[in-house]
Amino acid sequence: MLENWTDNELLGSTDDHAAFGVLYNRYWEPLYKKALQRLGNSADAKDAVQEVFVSLWRNKTSIIRDTSIAPYLFTALKYCIIKKVYRKAKKGILVPLSAEQLERIEITTEELFQYKELQALLASEVAILPARMQEIYRLSRVENLQIAEIADRLNVSEQTVKNTLTTALKRLREKLSHYSSAGIFIL
Repeated sequence: MLENWTDNELLGSTDDHAAFGVLYNRYWEPLYKKALQRLGNSADAKDAVQEVFVSLWRNKTSIIRDTSIAPYLFTALKYCIIKKVYRKAKKGILVPLSAEQLERIEITTEELFQYKELQALLASEVAILPARMQEIYRLSRVENLQIAEIADRLNVSEQTVKNTLTTALKRLREKLSHYSSAGIFIL
């Protein structure tokens, strides 16, 4: 009968497992759809939803809420998505989000500026990598090809692809490491 309880009643329930299950079943699908729409990747969307529910349950006693926790969940999802985008950008993965998509995530103008600045900085750093390294990086991070696919396409060994990609990512992380000191997020 917990399905008929309000969100507040479920958060205050002594049957944590059952209450969590009801809340999860109530909200997972709309959260997943929104995350998938924003991130474009099912695995990342599932991870984001999981992070939101873990955060909800860890903080359930301190959440200020009305009758529904939906606003809390969707706000938490928004920030989780932003963190995922920045984490990927720091790792040298170009995240194909347009300005319109970023605005729908409802980030501040400053955060949007910082995101665009980081993406531009990443693109400029990729552009100065040696040609073969750029190509392997782009095939891996932009076209999302697997190591074996890249090796086949370029007619090189998988180990060569792994080594080149590792070197490229190391160089990019070193070049972008100072960017995290701007205090965008604690990642």
